[in-house]
Formats: sequence, structure tokens, C-alpha cells
Amino acid sequence: MSPVKSIGIIFLAAMVLVWSEVYYPIKQSIGLDLLRLTYRLYETRSSILMMRLELPKLGPEIEALNGSLQELADQFATAFTNELYIVVNPNSNRLSLRRGQDVLLEAAISTGKNDTLKFRHQTWVFQTPRGIMSVIRKKKDPIWIKPDWAFLEKGESIPSLNSPLRREKGVLGAFLLDLGGGVMIHGTPQENLLGRSVTHGCIRVGYNDLKVLYDSVPVGTKVFIF
Repeated sequence: MSPVKSIGIIFLAAMVLVWSEVYYPIKQSIGLDLLRLTYRLYETRSSILMMRLELPKLGPEIEALNGSLQELADQFATAFTNELYIVVNPNSNRLSLRRGQDVLLEAAISTGKNDTLKFRHQTWVFQTPRGIMSVIRKKKDPIWIKPDWAFLEKGESIPSLNSPLRREKGVLGAFLLDLGGGVMIHGTPQENLLGRSVTHGCIRVGYNDLKVLYDSVPVGTKVFIF
């Protein structure tokens, strides 16, 4: 028998002896698999080491997030003054007009239905955006200029931009507060749907509450949507 084979047999015999006389009795007596525990400790140590190596890379991202949070907190804090501001909660479909901590108006509203429409290379997401906006203009008896998706939803062909088919009266109610970016606070002929998420992103309000907003809120008023 070669020396290599002899060493292999001796090593194997030693391993069997250690298993039967040392490892197995200890495992039985203390109820722990030491080999598995050792391996898990090794894995945990390796994970901790990897996390430590990654932390410097995450530093700038964490700082950026902290800065964004602080900026948002500072902006929101400016609302609690003597100026009027509007708060919109799409989750509960509620709107409130406030001055400082005082609530001047509470209203049921309708907000974005969170659907998506795709047509060729275009995609429309019908969601009320979150963030801080401002009233940039107000208008009585607004006329709706129908966008492309309004025709696509009904299976109709898209008319030219200057087509009279694009103009529709009465859909936006009696008053409109424009927040920019295609988002508006406006009326609705379907007040029975207030309190539900059914719009294409705008904020619908009933006539009486909308009139209060139109009469009370000046251009430049902050609108907090969260």
C-alpha cells in the first residue's frame, strides 16, 4: 500500500473517531449542531463585513434623503401661518381649507383612479400627484379642452388640435382652480361620485364647496397633496 493511501486511511479513521467519540456525543448532550452553528456564524460574519463595506457607498444617498425630508418638513411648516392653504388627501378623498391650525372647510372630493392607459408609444397614468403645488389661476365657467386620452377611452379617433370636438362645456363645473401640469380643482356634474377615486388626476369638488374655495382662495395659495 502506498504512503498516500495509508495517510488517507489514517485521516479517515481519525475523522470517524472524532465524529463518534467527540462531535456526536457533544451534539446529543447539548442539543446543538456545532458544525451548522459554526457555518451560520461564518455566514453572519461575512454579511456584516459586506454591509460595512457598502455603508460608505450609501452615505451620499442617505444624506440626500435626509435633505429631501428636511426640505419637505420646512415647506410644510410654512403652511401653519395666518395664510390660507388647502390640504388634499387622495387616500380618504377629503379636502380641507385651512388658516393656520383652523379648518375653515371640509369637503368630500374625487381624485385619481390610479389606472393606466397605453396607446402606441404613449402612456397616461391617471393619478393625483403628491406634493406641494400652488393655485396659478382661477376661472369661471371653464371649458374643457379634451386631451387625446379622452377620445381613446371611448374608442374614438383623435381629432386635430384645433377641432371643435376638443371643446366641451359643463364637464369642469362652474369654477376652476388651476394647479399647473394639467392638475386642477374643479366642479363636476357627477356629485354622486364624490368620495371615490374616479378621476384622471384632477380634484373634483361639489358646487357649494367649490364656490367657497373660488371665493376665498387667492392665486398663489399653497396646496398640499399627500
